[in-house]
Amino acid sequence: MKDFLLLNGMKHSPISNYAGIPGLTSWLIGEPHPERGLVRLFECSRQHYEAITPHSHRFDFHCEVLSGVVMNVVWTPDASGDLYQETKAVYAGQPGKYRRESGGIRAWKQAQKEYRTGDSYAMTSAAVHSIYFSRGARVLFFEGPAKSDYSIILEPVVDGDVIPTFATPSWAFKKVPG
Repeated sequence: MKDFLLLNGMKHSPISNYAGIPGLTSWLIGEPHPERGLVRLFECSRQHYEAITPHSHRFDFHCEVLSGVVMNVVWTPDASGDLYQETKAVYAGQPGKYRRESGGIRAWKQAQKEYRTGDSYAMTSAAVHSIYFSRGARVLFFEGPAKSDYSIILEPVVDGDVIPTFATPSWAFKKVPG
């Protein structure tokens, strides 16, 4: 594993179980700036198998995989896919706090792409994705300034019923000393 002494010395303000992913910690690198964005370091201490609800972001982002493996699953509208309700998750000022607004229903398909140490990937705020991290994954996450106050989440529709897969468990987004 590479030596990230400088980066380790810059990280601060950890939030554990980030985005409801057990073992994923988000660290800030430097100070956030509302007009320019921020830099995070994601570190995953365990193999991540849990499904994360497909979602967009309020901002564009670029990622550099420093170690480990990331599986990014990109979702696109496609009539041959499965039905999902597009729900707005309106940001309420802090990670894990949202107000929900139900939206329309349409079919979506997914495509997976794996990224390894040294790879990079980027997404616009309009793109919808899910993500998985390997144990030991470290990802430098460059978050652009907010383009909206909400993200879109996709929740499955089965037999006409929306299955509410988006939740923020009490153990997620925990601020820890550091």
